[in-house]
Amino acid sequence: MKNFYVEFSYPWLLLLLIPAIALTLLPYFRLSKRYRKTRNRITSIVLHLIVMVLAISALSGMKFHYQIPNEENEIILLVDVSDTEEQAKEKRDQFVRDVLNYGSFDGYKMGVVTFGFDQEYAVPLTTEVGGIYKQYINATLPDTSATNIAAALTYTKNLFNNPETSKIVLITDGKETDEAASAVISAVSAQGTKVDVAHIDSAYEGYDVQLMGVTLPDSHINVGVEYTIGLTVQSNYPVEATIEMSDNGTVNAETGVKATNLIKGIQTVNFKHTFTAQDAAALKNKGELHELAFRVKLSEDLLGENNEYVSYVYIEVFNNILIIQHADGESDGIKAMLGEDTYNFTVATVTGDTLPSSLADLRAYDQVILNNISNKELKGIPTNDPDKTFDMVLESYVSELGGGLFTVGGNNADGTANAYNRKDMYGSLYQQMLPVQAIEYTPPVGVVVIIDRSGSMGTPDEFGDSNLTWARRGATACLDALTERDYIGIMTLDSSHDWILPLTPRTQDAMIREAINKVEDVDGGTVFTDAIDRAGIALRNLASVDKRHIIIISDCLVGVEDQNNFMPLIDEFYRNDGTTLSIIGVGLSKSDPQYANMKEAAETLGHGRLITTNTPQELVTIMREELNEPVMEEVNYTTFNPIIYDSFSPLVQNLERAKDEAGNDVAHKLSVTLDGFYGVKVKNPDYLVLTGDYQVPLYAQWKYGNGMVGSFMCDLNGTWSADFLADENAQQLVRNIVDNLMPTEDIAPSEITIALNEDNYTNQLGVFTTLQSGEYVKGEIVNMTNKKAAAISLNAVTNGSREEKRASDCYVTLPLSAANHYSRCDFVVKGSGVYKITLIKCAADGKEIARFETFKTFSYSEEYDTNVEATDISEADKMALLAAAGKGKMVENAISIFDDFVTGLNRTFDPRFLFMILALVLFLTDIAVRKFKFKWPHEIVRDWKEKKAQKEQKEQEQKNQK
Repeated sequence: MKNFYVEFSYPWLLLLLIPAIALTLLPYFRLSKRYRKTRNRITSIVLHLIVMVLAISALSGMKFHYQIPNEENEIILLVDVSDTEEQAKEKRDQFVRDVLNYGSFDGYKMGVVTFGFDQEYAVPLTTEVGGIYKQYINATLPDTSATNIAAALTYTKNLFNNPETSKIVLITDGKETDEAASAVISAVSAQGTKVDVAHIDSAYEGYDVQLMGVTLPDSHINVGVEYTIGLTVQSNYPVEATIEMSDNGTVNAETGVKATNLIKGIQTVNFKHTFTAQDAAALKNKGELHELAFRVKLSEDLLGENNEYVSYVYIEVFNNILIIQHADGESDGIKAMLGEDTYNFTVATVTGDTLPSSLADLRAYDQVILNNISNKELKGIPTNDPDKTFDMVLESYVSELGGGLFTVGGNNADGTANAYNRKDMYGSLYQQMLPVQAIEYTPPVGVVVIIDRSGSMGTPDEFGDSNLTWARRGATACLDALTERDYIGIMTLDSSHDWILPLTPRTQDAMIREAINKVEDVDGGTVFTDAIDRAGIALRNLASVDKRHIIIISDCLVGVEDQNNFMPLIDEFYRNDGTTLSIIGVGLSKSDPQYANMKEAAETLGHGRLITTNTPQELVTIMREELNEPVMEEVNYTTFNPIIYDSFSPLVQNLERAKDEAGNDVAHKLSVTLDGFYGVKVKNPDYLVLTGDYQVPLYAQWKYGNGMVGSFMCDLNGTWSADFLADENAQQLVRNIVDNLMPTEDIAPSEITIALNEDNYTNQLGVFTTLQSGEYVKGEIVNMTNKKAAAISLNAVTNGSREEKRASDCYVTLPLSAANHYSRCDFVVKGSGVYKITLIKCAADGKEIARFETFKTFSYSEEYDTNVEATDISEADKMALLAAAGKGKMVENAISIFDDFVTGLNRTFDPRFLFMILALVLFLTDIAVRKFKFKWPHEIVRDWKEKKAQKEQKEQEQKNQK
């Protein structure tokens, strides 16, 4: 008890004590001494005084106020001891010590729970706060390799005896690897428990390299084909490292070991790898698992846990192909190229034959080949859903299910395009699915603009603009007329020449404009020869354009010697390279001596134009019109060798190349020829595999949703492809294309589908199937990496102690059962490896109805991720929101934790009824004392002792007499 004090409601009534005492003592002292000093008189006067004091105290409203300690205050320190927070161990432990020091007063009950992935009740709630810190330091640690704040809060909230006067002090860096604390905080605060958060920031410090992810081919993978596999590596310092890649435990000494110099930051290390069938029969029947494991070896590293990464490839054989053709017999060539002994073909003519009418029907096929099918024909295929046309069904087949789509060109009977008809394709869903666009566009152009900056071009007019000023503006207009596939270079000429900007892709807009604006006038002559020579050579070396063109902007004041030199050059560049030349004569008129020579140079030799203007402002319009090129034709009849655009594509490996005049391989061209192509535009150059001349698309493919779509811009019915159909390399190319477009996983209908939500260690498996009476689903998960690992049933909680679960790679926390209609299973995966999940739908008698198999991988806990990406909200801000939701606060110092606690309970005692009762009892006692004689207790005891002594003496005398 503390803070005791007395309060009077009517303190002025205490003055009554004076007359009351006077009235009591006055009669007493008037008595003679002989009567005053008697025991009864003294007792009476004392009782009388006490009665007066009690009565007056009661009348004045006396009350007693005091505080007693609040023994119901409970605080549990919820301390994050996960591996990331251990980096701030000293700061964290000092905070714990400070809290305990302040909490050792005022009767708090305090305890400590440590947590990582699970929890340890390190110190149960106790008032003996002084010994808590030592117990906390020596306590058994939880699993520190992950952080589950949500589970820790849920566990701790159930430990309080008095939730309404309790508080959790969460001490953490805020990094969560499993679940979300925000999802459970409302349940904590609802019981009255407040949550304060102390954000102890942490970060891994030290040299570390971590493997972050694997990039696999996004298309179907086949055995015997070389693929590029990318490994994403993060290093916080430059270091030499050796990285190994193993396939099912085997490391290829030539392609599976990389010695590399890692730079600081994130980088990709590429491995070339060819998958081989370990069991050809099993591969054909059920597929084959290839576990890809990556390991980095270093001389020094902060964390070894993140030096390994696991991925997998599951190779399946897909061979069911639906071919929809424009006319009967049009697909015989495709079937012959692919081989009917390898693939199961279903061929249907778009008109006349019965075609699949629903998405369920299409799921029976791994790939659909549209052979010379137009958009109109595609939309006209009937479906069993009146709200969906066939192109919509096909789009779902590719984007949602992951089916493959291969489109092949072809003509109508009149020679016009059928499959890639621009008018038919415009704005269609069919067009949306393709990696190319059947639209009008110009072929790629390479142009060099040569600006005369001699002294005569720099004279300003009355507005301050010179011919050179307008020449710069004209060059900018020329730039604006180009497309993203074009190239432009900027040169100047005077007595000599200067490259202001080498031939540069049009996409580098800012760089080109800056170069144009740098052109300034100099005081020199006008010499064409060197500039034309350098421009022509540069254009000759530019192989990726269809047209090469030179534009000279000049006042044409050239000398005779210079003219004799550049005229033959213009003719040579046109005859050898097709390079054309135009001259824009500023201020040049027909009466000028140079007019005829410039006309011959531009129009006769350069096959361009001579444009004269006396109004410099016209340069802008003139130069824009100079580059308005004709569009690419829809149907192009020309014989060409397909050009390999993507030399790393697995589609073109080991294909025979064309030969040059000396009999040497031309690395970028195939040996086979085609006699025509359809003029389309690729949506992105990254989708190109094969082209015609000047990057005109011949074959392009892209990832569309979950599936792959490839488009071949030629026919495969023999019209333009007679030689192509008979060529072994072409046949291999088409087989490669078809195999590459196959699904990455089986899209055939399944009675069981799943949704797997992976959250570091914790996983939630949703199972979707229709169960009849008595039917059930049983499942298991097995670590395929650990060959000795036993399968774990998904239909029962995995038994075992907490220590056994911590040591386990995998265990089930919520089983598939009748209670959840076999629709959900929660399990934990902590060990690195590839895990196979098997679900079996069974009849009431246990007979298997359907089976579903899938795989998941786990490499290392997010706790060892040293490169956590910054999000829109920081960890500190996230914890502040958590504290607010927990009706607590963010705390920076330990003492503020106790601000909102009531340490003492105020108590008030009203003694008036007691005083009145005592006064009445004592008043009656006073009357009794005055009226009756009585003995005090000590006198009674004394008399009893005397009588007893006398009795004993008498008994002794009688005994002696005998």
